[in-house]
Amino acid sequence: MSDQRPLRFALYEQASVGCGGAPSLWTHPSDDRLGVNSLDRWRSTAIVAEQANLEAMFFADVLGLYDIYRGSASAAVEWAVEAPANDPFVYVAALSALTERLAFVVTASTTYEHPFSLARRFATLDHLSKGRIGWNIVTSYLESAARNFGLDAMLDPQDRYRRADEFMEVVYKLLEGSWADDAVVADRERRVYADGGRVRPVDHAGQDFRVAGPAVTSPSPQRTPVLFQAGWSPRGQQFAAAHAEVVLLPKKDPTEIRRGLDNIRQLAQAAGRAPEDLKSMALARVITAPTASLAQAKYDDLQANYHLEAQLVSYAGDTGIDLSRYADDEPLTTQSQGLSSYVQKSGAGQAPLTARDLRERFARVTRGSDLLFIGTPDDIADQMRDHASASGLDGYMLNPLTSPGTLEDFAEQVVPALAARGLYDTDPKNGTLRSRLRDDRSDRLPSASAAGSYRFS
Repeated sequence: MSDQRPLRFALYEQASVGCGGAPSLWTHPSDDRLGVNSLDRWRSTAIVAEQANLEAMFFADVLGLYDIYRGSASAAVEWAVEAPANDPFVYVAALSALTERLAFVVTASTTYEHPFSLARRFATLDHLSKGRIGWNIVTSYLESAARNFGLDAMLDPQDRYRRADEFMEVVYKLLEGSWADDAVVADRERRVYADGGRVRPVDHAGQDFRVAGPAVTSPSPQRTPVLFQAGWSPRGQQFAAAHAEVVLLPKKDPTEIRRGLDNIRQLAQAAGRAPEDLKSMALARVITAPTASLAQAKYDDLQANYHLEAQLVSYAGDTGIDLSRYADDEPLTTQSQGLSSYVQKSGAGQAPLTARDLRERFARVTRGSDLLFIGTPDDIADQMRDHASASGLDGYMLNPLTSPGTLEDFAEQVVPALAARGLYDTDPKNGTLRSRLRDDRSDRLPSASAAGSYRFS
């Protein structure tokens, strides 16, 4: 029996054909992602996730096509790299009605949304799902998205995060501060739905937003959806420390993860938050089979259906670096300080990477930087236990290599092995998403959170 608490698990998804870190694997004969437009396909996935007692289904999202590789979006469309990008809010509205316990996390951008309309949408979903909603807060990174919203270029990171901070302030004012807890009376005899004196405008006037308020939705079970955030830059960690309840990490090295989480929690504590109020999950891939040799054979089968060019399209969109323009021996360069990790080798001297280095790194279905657990179910349970212990993580978000195979293998084979070690909570999930994540089982953000000072007193 492990002395660790049970780990938390969720499923990473995108409302697209090419999902996650190996976007070409929709071409695998067993993959069902060509059914992206079918509600039946998504209902089946959600039911498996719910029956496995996962915490949530997490929907990543983009608002533009990857158009850096070879100078256009043609390759992204051909390989379905995070395309087509359907609206996850619509999926979640349907799926929350088809499930009872599974929670849903929706990605929404503080750069291209408006806080009033987004707060309204989240409050409505929170009502309809009985509090099973989270928000993955992003500032967005694609130049194509900026052009889709009428901008000539993407805002620089500092402006995006400044806007995001104000965006959060407006959302808190609307969802936490414009309706008192006792505002809704719902009294037929008196013909009073809500006490007008307990609903107030927010009258926000800032650099990016002017919002009169109040919110046009009544208080939902959680008020504010559970806040997820994945930024890992110094500014991203500051934002997480101020707002995040769950930090999502696309990282592998346990020492790097622990160092970053310690820094975020220290920043949160300095802001008056309790460090334990921040949970963490890492993006992970799982390949399992009854024997190690069968697991390796499954990996080899995935490799046989993997295509390098699709990954290079994704890399170009993520970084702005188009490897199609580089000869093998040519060193990569970038003027962006934030992308320095993409073009430098680790170790003494920090020599620039060459295009050949990157092509070799991406030649395998799971890159060296990806967190991969491979082996028998017992092997994977032990690997997860040891990695979580070393990194300080609270859990993992499963990034499926094939659908529904990755999820089904995890549910049928790995969950029992984790449960046998005390690392998986097999009890059906109850209550709001926030109450499941918090030690005090509260549906609401704590008073010491960034939202607390905006509450109706």
